Amino acid sequence: MAGSDGPLISIVMLCHNHEQFVAEALDSLLAQTYSPLDIVIIDDCSQDRTPDIVAARLTGLNERSNIRFIRNPRNLGLLGTCELGFSAARGAFIVPFCDDDVMLPDMVAEMADVWMAENVSLVTANADYIDENSKSLGRTARDCSVPADASLETLARDGSNACCFGASLGFEREIYATFGMPPAHLDNLDIMLPFYAYLLKGACFIRRPLLKYRVHGQNASLSLIAEQSDTLGRLRAHERIFTGHIAHAVEMQQMLERLSVTMPARYKELAPKIGPLLTIQTVEMAKKLVRTRRELWELGLASGRRFPAPPA
Repeated sequence: MAGSDGPLISIVMLCHNHEQFVAEALDSLLAQTYSPLDIVIIDDCSQDRTPDIVAARLTGLNERSNIRFIRNPRNLGLLGTCELGFSAARGAFIVPFCDDDVMLPDMVAEMADVWMAENVSLVTANADYIDENSKSLGRTARDCSVPADASLETLARDGSNACCFGASLGFEREIYATFGMPPAHLDNLDIMLPFYAYLLKGACFIRRPLLKYRVHGQNASLSLIAEQSDTLGRLRAHERIFTGHIAHAVEMQQMLERLSVTMPARYKELAPKIGPLLTIQTVEMAKKLVRTRRELWELGLASGRRFPAPPA
């Protein structure tokens, strides 16, 4: 859908200290075929040349009245910057985008097609992994040849599904208007935004990669940190992953309980269906957390370093 007959879609580009990547990211945003677009670019008080590179690139685009560039005077962090961007976005559908990744030209157009055809609240696309030099790493976020599990049941039971990939998701404004931002202590959007979507109209996953996801030394993804770390680093990352899943499961359970009381006609039947799956997730993640902490303790004994004692 490259024409101008579709609904307004907002791209919120999040920038922070990626001077070596931001030009390529911005060029990929500006090359999107979908129209009409509302573009909000936010620099979260970068300490390098990132905002200057963005400003210079936008100087020759004075005719693009649909682009706004916001420079935070102080660092707000990921969720704070996202909230600022989502509040400023004017579109019915919002696509967050990070300044170290690269969008394929038809990314937004294809996401828009799926969003409207499937009548869902959130769409997530597959992604190719690239390195610091934009070379393919020969892997994707999900196996393109295998049908992806994008069900609420899987998210509730396992803590994640195909739609829980924050680098390449887009969502209806209604999610933000209804639920606001995920709780700050959860520190990400990847899991709660899809969960909110299932509470409205659902979510959908596109198997074809529409984003190039960059793997580099500054990635915040705990799964990537675990992959690239030594034994201690891997265990510390897993500890945070399992703790985070428990926190998400508890938050989801409490939200379902509240909604089943405040909006029984819509959610009373969902809570007893999903609640037991969230309990399974909580128990399984707690077991993994205990095993991880025991491994940390044993590693500390072997190395003569002090790590937390294993739970009783």
